[in-house]
Amino acid sequence: MAGGMTRVVLDASVAVATALSLPYSPQTARLLEHLSGAEIYVPALWEYEVVSTLRKSVALGRSTSAEAEGALERMLVLPSTRVAPDPGLHRAALRWADRLGQVAAYDAQYLALAERLGAEFWTADRRLVERARESGLAWVHWVGEADEA
Repeated sequence: MAGGMTRVVLDASVAVATALSLPYSPQTARLLEHLSGAEIYVPALWEYEVVSTLRKSVALGRSTSAEAEGALERMLVLPSTRVAPDPGLHRAALRWADRLGQVAAYDAQYLALAERLGAEFWTADRRLVERARESGLAWVHWVGEADEA
């Protein structure tokens, strides 16, 4: 890792939990405190997933349009490096999706980026973590594990 600094890739679920009140928001807050000083990376897909999740929250009546817009503003300034896709990342994502038995390759984009960077990957998706661990990926973590670190 460059300069001894920890690199992490954050799933959109983590970012959304920092801005909306979700069941795992307290764990996410502790995770971000735990990761203070780490280099945070996200794939370009992250912004689209964040916007879609915020919209879904409004459509389901869990938040107002104004709350979603405020949440988006807070997330867009989250100190992270956005990584544009390239053919190599897409190929790796296809391999990860196949390895984990996923129909869609959205989550696999995050795994491909974390693999490329030699980074830890943090998500609120327990099923993804379980599938990844079954495949031997010790660098994939659930947000609640920050309490144990």
